[in-house]
Amino acid sequence: MEIRIAEEFMLKLIAEAGKYGFEECEASYSDDISMSVDILQGEVSSYEQSSEQAVSFRGLKNGQMGYCETSRFDDDAVKFMLESASENCDVLNDEDREFIYCDENNKNLHFSQMSDAYDKNTYNRFAELGLDLEKSILALDPRILAVDYLSISCARGPALIINSKGLHSYRDTDGVSLFAGCRAKDSDGSIKSGGHYWVGNDIDKFDKEAFLAKLSDNIIGKMGASSCKSGSYKTVFTNEAFMQFMTAFLNNTFATVMQKGLSLLDGRVGEKIASDCLTIKDVPMYEDALTKIPFDDEGVLTTEKAIIDKGVFATPFYNLKSAYKAGTSSTGNGFKSGSSIGTSPTNILVVPGSKTFDDLCAEAGEGIILTDLSGLHAGVNTISGDFSLLCEGFLIENGKKGRPVEQITAAGNFYEIIKNVISVGNDIINIPAGQGEFFTPSVLVSEVNISGES
Repeated sequence: MEIRIAEEFMLKLIAEAGKYGFEECEASYSDDISMSVDILQGEVSSYEQSSEQAVSFRGLKNGQMGYCETSRFDDDAVKFMLESASENCDVLNDEDREFIYCDENNKNLHFSQMSDAYDKNTYNRFAELGLDLEKSILALDPRILAVDYLSISCARGPALIINSKGLHSYRDTDGVSLFAGCRAKDSDGSIKSGGHYWVGNDIDKFDKEAFLAKLSDNIIGKMGASSCKSGSYKTVFTNEAFMQFMTAFLNNTFATVMQKGLSLLDGRVGEKIASDCLTIKDVPMYEDALTKIPFDDEGVLTTEKAIIDKGVFATPFYNLKSAYKAGTSSTGNGFKSGSSIGTSPTNILVVPGSKTFDDLCAEAGEGIILTDLSGLHAGVNTISGDFSLLCEGFLIENGKKGRPVEQITAAGNFYEIIKNVISVGNDIINIPAGQGEFFTPSVLVSEVNISGES
């Protein structure tokens, strides 16, 4: 469907809203267009292509914000949505004020980043690449038994927001992702599993040889793994492991979470909470990001900001609602979650240091490398920061990556870990997260409690 038709429907909603008692209102349109190809045992096992279009409405009536969503765009849908949202307001009792917003100096916001490269994403292209990649993975090593999962997908999506205060904002994005997971048999008969991913916005930029090398390291590198002695270890979190670890606790920096009493960071802005060498920023227009975000879903312009600045908790993430409650301004992190507005980062950057991964291992001397963290939901208390996670990795022996280890558990407290970061690497990777991506290097932590052999 053309976006013009959706826009006409949205304008009808806004024009009719006053008849149902709405003082202010907003309509949002999204079109999630996607395609995916799955490969299994030398065949295309699954092919999906979809386009999911929806218009959501939110309106302010008697101090309450009512919501409704539809995938129909006719006059009956206008009546249904406004009646439903109005009834929604009648039963709500939210004491916190919500907002329909428009910056008088930035009413018309437009940012398009969809590229011509998206047209390369065809079924034939994905199928050919996937089938060839599966063969190449199986040929890496005779110990690889099967490629259990191989999926290539792409998505693009325009988003339009119009409100009764004059805001007219449009933003779009697109991207491609690939993930492969395989299974191998160790010499002792045990089964190892591993995988790797790639994200980008141009399928021609997929580097097959680099992908295979990393995947091989992720699974063949685990061969011969065993536990290690329990103790306190100097620990290198690889870039992937540190991203997993930080993501589990990132919600603690959301003002909405802090205001509910669910974060120990409440009231600690300006306080030292981490190591001097740790700086974490929200960078909406980060030059290396696939998705750049100049404004949020409330029409607030985004800005680069430090969340943790050289160890100091600099600012939480605010949307308009949580900012008003705190008596401050939105940080431009109000993004839609369904019909309602939630909080989300844009592009998170752990500011890199100057040291390579090998430098971090050399600095540790003796210790452990953590590559995979399991149980991030069951083994983490996001409020207290306590964690106990099943891990895999490698020993650090004489300052170098040593033998692989498994069947170990890392335990401790998130806030102590970020205080004990002593070096930050320069080996940044990017993984989709939030509204954009998470960029992080490996880090060296002075001590982590590891449980392994008694």
